[in-house]
Amino acid sequence: MDKKAIIAAKLGEWGMTLTESEIDQLVPAYDNLLRWQEVVHGMLRSREIADGMIFPESEPLLIYAPEKGGSK
Repeated sequence: MDKKAIIAAKLGEWGMTLTESEIDQLVPAYDNLLRWQEVVHGMLRSREIADGMIFPESEPLLIYAPEKGGSK
């Protein structure tokens, strides 16, 4: 899936729509986010949780799911 489509879909989950130009402006920030996500994943996976325990590969270490509906 195209990065612009991913950005639009993620914003759509929040009921937000942006113009094509606005989405174009978000692509570099999204690329930067993905780059730093890989850095954090690498850092966390480079150490053990505890003796004999490792980070599960099936679960993301960073979650893009802040609670919807505002603050509590």
